[in-house]
Parts: sequence; C-alpha cells; structure tokens
Amino acid sequence: MGGAVIRGMLAAGRVQPDDVLVFDPDAQRSAEAGSLGLRVASSAVALSDASTLLIAVKPQRYGDLAEQLGALQRPALVISVMAGITVHTMTSNLGRHARIARVMPNTPARIGAAMSTVAFSDSCTATDRDEVMAMFETIGLVHRIDESLMDAATAVCGSGPAYIFYLAEHMMRGAREAGFDASSADLLVRQTILGAAGLLRHSSEDPATLRRAVTSPSGTTAAALAVLDAAGVGDAMARAILAARDRGRELSKDA
Repeated sequence: MGGAVIRGMLAAGRVQPDDVLVFDPDAQRSAEAGSLGLRVASSAVALSDASTLLIAVKPQRYGDLAEQLGALQRPALVISVMAGITVHTMTSNLGRHARIARVMPNTPARIGAAMSTVAFSDSCTATDRDEVMAMFETIGLVHRIDESLMDAATAVCGSGPAYIFYLAEHMMRGAREAGFDASSADLLVRQTILGAAGLLRHSSEDPATLRRAVTSPSGTTAAALAVLDAAGVGDAMARAILAARDRGRELSKDA
C-alpha cells in the first residue's frame, strides 16, 4: 500500500523521487523502490529525521519498527497505514514530536480508485490535514472520520474489496456450473460487477432501489435472491463487517 501511495504522489507531481527515502526489509521491494529513483535506507533509524514519515507495515510488525525508530527527535507528520494501531499507541512509542494521521486506503489504490478514510490527532495542524488529504486524493477518494470509527472503516473499506472478490469468485463458479467455459465466465462476471459498481457510483438511487429495479416478481432474479435470503447471505455480510471491526480492535489491544 505504501508503494501505491508513493506512485500516486509521483504521478501527480506532489513529490520528486529524491524527496522520498524508503526502508523495507524485503530486498525485492527495496529494489523496486530503487527502480523508481527513490532513495533506499539500510535501516529504519535513517527515517527518524524525516519531516513526513509514512508507516505502511503489517500491524504485527509495528512494534519492532517503533523500537528501531524510538522517540522522534524533531517534529514530524507521521502517517499511519496500519489497521488497529491507535494514535495513543503511536504517540507513546514515537513521542511528543509525532503529529499523527491514521489513514486506511484499500487495494484499488493500485488503479487510482481507492476509498481512503483518515483520522487526525489533535496535534495535527491545518497544513498537515491538507497535505494528507491531497496525498491520498492522488490514489482515489478520501473521507475524514473520527478515530473511534477507524476500525469500522477498516472493516468496510479496507477489507471491502475482498468481499467483492469473494462474490466474483463464486459467481464465476456458478457460471461454470451453469455451462460456461472458464474464459466466458470470467468475462461475464467481471463486466457485470464493473457495470453494477459504475451504476451504483453514478446513480442517486440507493442499492435497495437499484436491486428492486432488476427484480421482476416471480422472475429469474427473484429466484436467485430467494436462495441468498434463505441462506442468510445479507445477515452474514453485516456480521462479517462487524467481525472485521472487532478484529481491528483486538489488534489495537495486542500492539
């Protein structure tokens, strides 16, 4: 995700390659950063003097990184792209000089279509807020929220693409079982989801209204939706989002 953000900023001209110093213990990703013309650090300690620090690691790895960074010795805007790691935790680790923004983008950032949510610590300045919003607008839409909703936003937006991919996976399986070859099933499902998402994005009607417009009484769509309702798919989707939110809260406690 950090790579997607940096690529978006480079493409938008918000930063130049020489402005960016990257540390990644993975040799392949470090090499990719170097291929973009970015400066590559050999240890996280080199990042401690940065005026803006973007932390995009798995939350389980944050503790080791925070230990390497230690308390920052100069004021810095710290942008976190980590599920479950709170402003309080990062302030405790990085010290009083850290002005923290928590951001949760999602994987459509790879094509400039992310939905990012952002929450700011009280120490962030108006300039900080403008900078972070502009940064993440290079990879999609940005919506500001209260930090108390960040775990919920992670469940809806951060994990959300996986729910759509899961749907696509099983729609393709159903298409194959209905008689289509794999290539045709792939084409039909991808374009159907793309078109439906576009209609949802540009229509002023809510999802229930759009669904009803497709559903003729006693028709084929009604038969399909009856199976989904009988299986409790709608309730399961809502429970899945709550489960993802709760897992985010657990990660916060484990940090």
